Amino acid sequence: MSSISLADTSSLSHDETIDEAGHSTPERLLHAALEVFAEHGYEAATIREICSRAGANVAAVHYHFGDKRRLYEAIYGTLFETLRKRRTSFLPPEAPAEERLRIYIRALFEEIFCCGGDSDRQVQLSTIYLSEMARPSEVLDRIVSEHLEPDARELYSIIADLIGTHTDDDLTIDCAASVIGQVLYYHHAGPIITRLHPDRTPVPERIDALVEQVWLFSLGGIQQTARARANRDAASDEIADHGC
Repeated sequence: MSSISLADTSSLSHDETIDEAGHSTPERLLHAALEVFAEHGYEAATIREICSRAGANVAAVHYHFGDKRRLYEAIYGTLFETLRKRRTSFLPPEAPAEERLRIYIRALFEEIFCCGGDSDRQVQLSTIYLSEMARPSEVLDRIVSEHLEPDARELYSIIADLIGTHTDDDLTIDCAASVIGQVLYYHHAGPIITRLHPDRTPVPERIDALVEQVWLFSLGGIQQTARARANRDAASDEIADHGC
């Protein structure tokens, strides 16, 4: 899996500088911002500290991003854009729904646990994500509408194809939540899992097995749930017929 870059340096202006490692000013700002937001949270993070860590002038954030809020948004924007491009390249819409579900689950596991092999970056991204869940910032509405909702709609479409429902059907949405919940459990409960089962192989080293487990379990649960609804509907129809 290739490393996830937090900035695109393909269109640098003459005002931007490249450091010895080949990182542009916007890229250094994004990486420094990720560190600072992860350590202090959105509200407590300061532009001054971000610029100091990036080795940039204190006016650099204003020049490249506008303000702290837009810099924070840019972290999510560049991350989700990279992930979506990567996922789209191997998630063909014409593939059977079963296979699309498997690929979606694999992509989610890899996006959460691999992060280009950069464990520090993965921890930082996880930290600001969990911080948003615990203490939503002013940016969360935009994060959801621009980034998380399209991903959710993608999964709704897969499940709707599997069970013959609409994407906005309650059953579709609840099944999608069950799929996502299995993957997120391994992330959110990571410290508990390692203490419950200290001898087990770490999650990032057994992604293949977990993808298969979650995929098969999800398929079985989705299909069983759809059958249960069909049986309930049939029973209701029968009662209505007898009532007539």
